[in-house]
Amino acid sequence: MARSGHRLNRVPLLRWLLIESTAVVIMALLWATQGRLAGYSALVGGLIFLVPNTWFAYQVYKIEGARNMSRMVGNLFRAESIKIALTAVFFAAVFNLMEPIHVPALLFTFAVMVVMGAALRWFMRPTPQR
Repeated sequence: MARSGHRLNRVPLLRWLLIESTAVVIMALLWATQGRLAGYSALVGGLIFLVPNTWFAYQVYKIEGARNMSRMVGNLFRAESIKIALTAVFFAAVFNLMEPIHVPALLFTFAVMVVMGAALRWFMRPTPQR
């Protein structure tokens, strides 16, 4: 039985993931008008943003409840550290392993996704769960 005035908030993670994935595909298609390499590089730049952030969101929101607050905070810091490390490793791997690369497409798509990710978290509020 739920107490009145106490509501859990459901974070719209799947909607965020869908919007961000769609944006990556659209950006890659737009860059593909400049050439196949630019489209591929834009897709890779978007995935460098999307994969670590998806992992971060999964790790942070898999534990809920006030009783688990210390675990949640620990997961938050651990997940953020690993997200930053994954992003750095992915950039290093791309610049070392991908021989032909369209750097402006890669970096521009990554930067747009960072700004869009922040904007989505600002505009999409958690919905109350009853």
